[in-house]
Amino acid sequence: MVFHVDKTAVRGVEGVTLRQTEQRDRFWWHYPGLRMLNFLLLGCIVCDITNGFDGSMLNGLQVLDSWQDAMGHPKGTRLGTITSGTRYGQLAALIICAPLIQRFGRRKPIAIGSVLVLVGVALQTAAVNYEMFVLARVIIGFGNTIQNTACPILAAELAHPFQRTQIIGIQNSTGSLGQIMAAWITYGTAFIVGSWAWRLPSLLQAASSVFQLIMSFFIPESPRWLVHNDRHEEAYRILAKYHAEGDESSQLLQFEMAEIEAAIEAEKAQALSSWLEWTRTAANRYRLFIVVTSGFIIQWCGNALISYYIHLVFNSIGITDSKQQLLLNGGVTINGFVWGNVFSLFIDKIGRRPMWLIGMSGMFVSFLLLTVFTGVNTGIDYANVGLGRATIFSIFLFGFFYKMPGCMLNSYVAEVAPFELRAKAFVISSFGDAGANIFSSYTNPIGLAAIGWKYYIVWCCVLVSNFVVIYFFYPETKNLSLEEVGQMFDGPNAADAKLHTAEDEMDEKRAESNVVTTTMVE
Repeated sequence: MVFHVDKTAVRGVEGVTLRQTEQRDRFWWHYPGLRMLNFLLLGCIVCDITNGFDGSMLNGLQVLDSWQDAMGHPKGTRLGTITSGTRYGQLAALIICAPLIQRFGRRKPIAIGSVLVLVGVALQTAAVNYEMFVLARVIIGFGNTIQNTACPILAAELAHPFQRTQIIGIQNSTGSLGQIMAAWITYGTAFIVGSWAWRLPSLLQAASSVFQLIMSFFIPESPRWLVHNDRHEEAYRILAKYHAEGDESSQLLQFEMAEIEAAIEAEKAQALSSWLEWTRTAANRYRLFIVVTSGFIIQWCGNALISYYIHLVFNSIGITDSKQQLLLNGGVTINGFVWGNVFSLFIDKIGRRPMWLIGMSGMFVSFLLLTVFTGVNTGIDYANVGLGRATIFSIFLFGFFYKMPGCMLNSYVAEVAPFELRAKAFVISSFGDAGANIFSSYTNPIGLAAIGWKYYIVWCCVLVSNFVVIYFFYPETKNLSLEEVGQMFDGPNAADAKLHTAEDEMDEKRAESNVVTTTMVE
């Protein structure tokens, strides 16, 4: 039986949700506190630039003879290892991300991750062989994963509740900005004679991490983490300054603080910090299912072909000129960036479920068209120019639909997970992301080499299965605060029930202690 999520269970504070409190009557930039908060949140928002830059840069570097010569013309598993280098670093980093973020907060890990990325970029730029390049990519992946785990959590917990989904959606879209930067940088440096044709793009991968390192010294800490660590006054001052423009009588401020304190007090009372907590209740098991599958789904929809092996896709449709490939790669990245940001502004209006389902349906149609056009054109030896253009159109169409679910994944994970499990939720989702990417890194080049365009049929089937999972299991969470989504999963009296359960457990422990003491005295 499917676990039932009841949206009518959401009661907020005293029957009032945050959306029902006072509304702003002007655009956000008219409010000094909110304007400064959104500027500071740029330190979180740009976190995916490194990841997006990486995939697009590799697409560009594989076209360069100087890079191919330096790396020994990697193919098959060796090319897959280069591509997966950052993913291996990601898997290693995930072991420490949750305790690091829980112990030191959300802000300090951003600085730690940024420093590690800069070390990796320095090694990558100076690489003299295949092994050094792969090692550098592992370190980049390690540091970037710490950034990408801490940043969406901090953004979700610090952003104004009416802007949370838009902020995190734009954050997810910065991966496309990184792709744009890398695509056009590698296009420009392709005309440099010598190894700096690929070393310069490698060096410029450090730009966003330098910015994040600087911003990490100024961005406020998560109010929820501060409350969890009994630093209520600090949390209150941050919320008052940035969410209520300094007005301590604000209804939004009072209700937001009350929701945070009630939810965290209930979770602390049960010490919900163990990984086993994911299996303790039906609601948490349901949350775990969503977190695990979402990490795989967003990476198992054929996007890895477009992100890392687009040159092989172009080869499969008869476009082999390196200059033309680089130009098309740049166009694909711009397409993703534009639509990612557009969709981010409408997440709360359209809703999570429609964006998930429409996105998967559109990607299926795109891959189906890609399969048909490529299959027909291959059979006639790429003689039909119109079919080639139609194939390119299907690639751009895929990017359009991919950004619908892509821009809201981190927001959805943050909403589904309660505070004590939020860091662990991003670790689990990232494991799914890394596992899916590593699998694709090795299977995509092998599959394309073995059966060519017929390999696209596999991804058509995967997209259908993704749609089925989302349709039956992913609930709608729009227009709710993080704590209100928790009420939706756990029920309206969940916080009270947790507190009563914790009190009962404490009474039992005291009773047992008294029995032991009495026995010892006797």
